[in-house]
Amino acid sequence: MLRLILAVFFVFGLSSLWAQVQDDFSDGDFTNNPTWSGDQADFKVNTSKKLQLNSSGTDTSYLSTPNSLVQGTEWRFYIKQSFNSSANNHSRIYLVSDQANLKSSLHGYFVQFGSTQDDICLYRQDGNTITKIISGTYGNTGNSVNTFTIKVTRDNAGNWELFSDDQAGNNFHSEGTVNDITYNSTAFFGLWCKYTSSNSTKIYFDDVYVGKIVVDTVAPKLISALAIDSVHLDLLFDEALESSTAQNTAHYQLQSGTVNPLSAQLDASNPSIVHLTFPKFTEGQKYTIVVSGVEDLKGNAIVQQTTDFVWYRVKTFDIVFNELMVDPSPPVLLPEWEYIELYNTTDYDISLAQWTLEIGTKLKTLPDSVIPSHSYMLIGSDKATNDMSKYGSFIGLSSFSLTNSGQRLILKDDKGQLMHALKYDISWYNDKNKEDGGWSIEQIDPANPCGCATNWKASDDYRGGSPGAKNSVATTNTDQSIPTLERVIIIDSMNLKLLFSEPLDSVSVLNINDFEVIDFGKPVNIQGNYPFYNEIQLGFAKAFKKGKYYDLALTGHFHDCVGNTNTRKIYYRFAIPEYPDSDDVVINEILFNPRGDGVDYVELYNRSDKVLDLKYLRLANWDNEADNFDNIKELSTDGFLFFPGSYIVLCTDASIVKKQYFVKYPENLVEIESMISMPNTAGNVLLLSSALRQIDRVDYDEEMQYALLQDAEGISLERINYNRPSNDRSNWHSATTTGEGYSQSSDFAGTPTYINSQFVDGNEFDGEFWPQNEVFSPDNDGYDDVLTINYKFPDAGYNAIVRIYDTQGRLIRELISNELLGTEGSISWDGLDNQRNKARIGMYVVYAEIFNLNGDKHTYKFTVTLAGYLK
Repeated sequence: MLRLILAVFFVFGLSSLWAQVQDDFSDGDFTNNPTWSGDQADFKVNTSKKLQLNSSGTDTSYLSTPNSLVQGTEWRFYIKQSFNSSANNHSRIYLVSDQANLKSSLHGYFVQFGSTQDDICLYRQDGNTITKIISGTYGNTGNSVNTFTIKVTRDNAGNWELFSDDQAGNNFHSEGTVNDITYNSTAFFGLWCKYTSSNSTKIYFDDVYVGKIVVDTVAPKLISALAIDSVHLDLLFDEALESSTAQNTAHYQLQSGTVNPLSAQLDASNPSIVHLTFPKFTEGQKYTIVVSGVEDLKGNAIVQQTTDFVWYRVKTFDIVFNELMVDPSPPVLLPEWEYIELYNTTDYDISLAQWTLEIGTKLKTLPDSVIPSHSYMLIGSDKATNDMSKYGSFIGLSSFSLTNSGQRLILKDDKGQLMHALKYDISWYNDKNKEDGGWSIEQIDPANPCGCATNWKASDDYRGGSPGAKNSVATTNTDQSIPTLERVIIIDSMNLKLLFSEPLDSVSVLNINDFEVIDFGKPVNIQGNYPFYNEIQLGFAKAFKKGKYYDLALTGHFHDCVGNTNTRKIYYRFAIPEYPDSDDVVINEILFNPRGDGVDYVELYNRSDKVLDLKYLRLANWDNEADNFDNIKELSTDGFLFFPGSYIVLCTDASIVKKQYFVKYPENLVEIESMISMPNTAGNVLLLSSALRQIDRVDYDEEMQYALLQDAEGISLERINYNRPSNDRSNWHSATTTGEGYSQSSDFAGTPTYINSQFVDGNEFDGEFWPQNEVFSPDNDGYDDVLTINYKFPDAGYNAIVRIYDTQGRLIRELISNELLGTEGSISWDGLDNQRNKARIGMYVVYAEIFNLNGDKHTYKFTVTLAGYLK
């Protein structure tokens, strides 16, 4: 709580003076209690309850408050400058001033924070003349963010000492001492800022104290002991230590025996850290270090303090990426900052000192910090330190930035050992409503560090993320899938690229002897894509020939990063692709009016006898006004083999297509970055070669959908025969909403990656409608439990009404009522009536009417027997 301690006394009975100043700005005000006057409009108390410069342009601003203390006084304050100091960008803290206006000619002393030398110094001001009386040696204000606590003391004899702590705590380092008794009285204490326009809001002050010298009578406190490796132990104390006692090995002992360290060395840059060297620690064993006799700079000695430690050799995945806020705007309830959250999966505290973090192409070195067992560490911009530190331990880095759409992240320890790597993608949100900003993506299960998209999803925390705490989506998500070879890409006639389903262990997959092309030979070189190794490149000594099929055999037992091993011998067929000619590939199915959150798709069919490559094909529209191609889209940048007689489906989100439709061959779903224009009412789809020569074209409109459909949303338009002309309107028909495996429900009809439901091969034949089993027994014994009725028609577009009657002519069950059928398929009766009761044992009549929009009508009638045991 804000407080101003005032001691009012009279000098010669003529005046009252302020005897102590203390302000932490927690009341959100600086205009009273105490009263700061001067350029008040140029300052504010921000949401973090710090006094912040809030000006504009290039200028000098100040605030001052009454103060009379100078003899036997201590001045202490927090200061932060979010810029590299210079002659025109720095601060002064006036400890002593005879004038309230700190811009005027005055007499007193001030600490200058920053200059062309990026130092912290004490100056005396005599009117308009300033003299440096302590030249700082420790403070460095040349960083993009500089946060310090400064302390100055002056005793009654005029001895000054300047201290600084670059961690903004109370672990002070002496910048120097001087004796100066030029001025022994004061009237004001104040803050002064000189800045250019770009830094006019980047200076902060807090925790101001002016009062009696606080005498240190407390011994240093041992905060932690951290085993760096098998022989080195670092001790961290809460204040700077006296060097001779800190470096005396007799002051340290392992409690498990009478073992003293071989050496004790005070850290050169941080005198609160002692580096101890011992003969050897046993990994995993608990030790207790005993400290006694170590003194601080005031001679306060430790009687005896102890703490436990364990030496543990860090391993890959001990520390993992656990949460990413890549797009904080617009914010939900968290501060608007990007951040990375690390999680310690082990039972041991782990130092992150000198670890490296790669963010895309930028390499960052982490400062000396410890992430406790099963705890979290946040990493972000150094400008976010105040806002993000409230959520837990935070490391601020300069020029910190994450890409919204996706980026590679790599974490390594101080020895260069890979700890964790991932390449996140916007699809990891798995939530279209959250991927536009304000929500983090969280790891589901830290024990599945290579799960990629299957182990990450958008945060469910009401704030938009859960920084520094257990993830809101956390649950068991064990990786039990065996890694597989998904695709072979032809780089050139002598080099192949293999794409696997997930990241692999490099040792298990980079054995060149585990690969062979049957009747051709083994590769002569092998390399993987560090650090994931889900892509392997093989080089061969001779060239593969066009027009010939080859079989690649994988005989090794490769495994993923959690140990799932593929022990089966794998074969994969490939060939050197040929360049596509006209009519080699046709557009076979199009979904131009998706339902709900669906996506458009275009299916291609390779009707040639050639192996083709999608990298030589393009999708496009035709612009009638410009009389030229428009919206030209690459189908594959690196390559995708397209075999004769196979179907390839192009879309922007394969997961949505798989969710809404039955996809028989999901490996033939190919995601492209963006789709061509496919309006719901009418449009065109063009297939081009990479040389922009037209291979196929389809002009479509909504009138081509089946006329009796109440709603064509989610229903694809299928080509009836791929050998008939593409723009023959009679060669296209709506996909059927019935038939085994054709669609997920009547809302979605299509056959992506599979033969069309309306396909007709062109041969003449009569329609057929017949029972596959005339006798059935619905007793769930696994044998003829349902009646199966097969059908086959010469053309697409037939509707059906199918009813079941008993021998008295009474309607028992209406199986189908005016539904569109495919050209062939089956319908089943489970033996239940319309009330979902089991029908009686006996004979039944199946009656069917088949008709199309051309007026063709056919009827079928036959008898079947529902059998069972008589009771």
